[in-house]
Formats: sequence, C-alpha cells, structure tokens
Amino acid sequence: MASSQADLTAQLRERFESAGAMLSASAKYKDTYNLDFIINGMEDIPAHINLGVCVSSTPDDFDAISKFSTASKRGIVLKSVYIEIHEDVEAEAAILVAFAVCLSVLFDRKYQNSKALGVKIQEDCSFVVFDLDESVQRLENMLVDGDTAIGDELDGRIIAYFTDKGFGFVQNEENRKYFFHIANVVDDELRARLPGYVLGEIIPVVFQFGGNDGKKYPKAINVSLTDEDSYFDYETEY
Repeated sequence: MASSQADLTAQLRERFESAGAMLSASAKYKDTYNLDFIINGMEDIPAHINLGVCVSSTPDDFDAISKFSTASKRGIVLKSVYIEIHEDVEAEAAILVAFAVCLSVLFDRKYQNSKALGVKIQEDCSFVVFDLDESVQRLENMLVDGDTAIGDELDGRIIAYFTDKGFGFVQNEENRKYFFHIANVVDDELRARLPGYVLGEIIPVVFQFGGNDGKKYPKAINVSLTDEDSYFDYETEY
C-alpha cells in the first residue's frame, strides 16, 4: 500500500532529524506557502542553511506547486525544493533519494544559484530535477490551453518577428503569447511584409490555436492579417 503524503513528509523529517538537522515548521507557512518544514542547519556544518521543503505524491499539482514557488520569491526561505514522489515507489527508497537530493541542492555547486527547484522521483527511484517557475508556467499554460481547442480562431497582434530565424510571437488581449513560424503564415501580404519587420512594430492578425506540446509557448497557425485596429496593452517580454 502506497504511503500517504503526510507519512512521506514525516519520514523525511525524521531522516533529517536523525542526521542532525535543525528543522522548523509553521501551520501558517504550510497554509500560505505549502511549506512542510524548513531546514535551518546541520550539525557540525557551519554553512548557513535555510531550505524550504514540500513533499507531494500528487503529480503536476498546479495549486500546490504555484503556492510553494512563492516562498523563496518572498524571502520566506533562501532556497526551496518541491519533491514529487511517484505513488509506486517504496517509501523507504523514496525518502533515501529525497534526502540525498535535498543535500545536493544545499551543497552541490551546480545548484548554488538556484532558488526554487522541483524533483520528480520516478518509479525506479531515478529522479529528475527541474526549475519550479518553469513548471508553474508550463502547468498554467496547460490549464489555459485546456479551454481552447486546436483550430479555434483567435485575435492577436504580432509583437516580434526575427527575420534571420523565420519565427516570431503573437500576443492576445490577455497577454498570452503564441509562437509562430513563417511557414504558419497563410496570408501572402503578411508573408511579403514580415521580411521588413522592424522591432517594436505591431501587426494585427487572426490565427488558429495550434496546440502546446508541453512547450513554453503554444503555437499559432494559419496566421493572416486582419483589418482590426483596436489597441490593447501588451508586454514585449518573451
């Protein structure tokens, strides 16, 4: 029988305590930031330690991950690690891997500039480390895209096009950005206009939703010019 999320959290805490870790926990921080506990130090290790930990047995839990990701951003903890454990992993093995991963995040130089990381512990006890903010963005995109069917027609504006690379970005009223390639442009006039695109130029278009495929930006297909000249605010960061 798979261990509950609470059991896994308790076992990881016990593993750290037996290794001489100094831990703290707060009901307020759990409710606000999904912080299960904070590692504040390790016995006989003089390095300054402040690592927030969350253990989950639910895959791709957007609400839990997005709440947890704010802890390091707001300075509640210096670093944070979100540990997602596959339901079929034996608890003892999962805790051992989670313990080792947390130590790596704390002491491995390759993670010294990382503030918020996620770890997926797979069924075979292998693990994958990922950027937590990127995961939040990916899951948010999936939620938004879930309400849009491939082929749905949308209004937007081209806010960037890279002539040398042949691709650019369309953005809609909600500041949602879509990637498009010149091959996705079906309007001859627009195809002729894009090679002379100037940075900062805004071109109203209509396009169809082309899916996401788990990437940072969904695809815009069948892009063409529109006579729409209404204005909306947009961000040029992409």
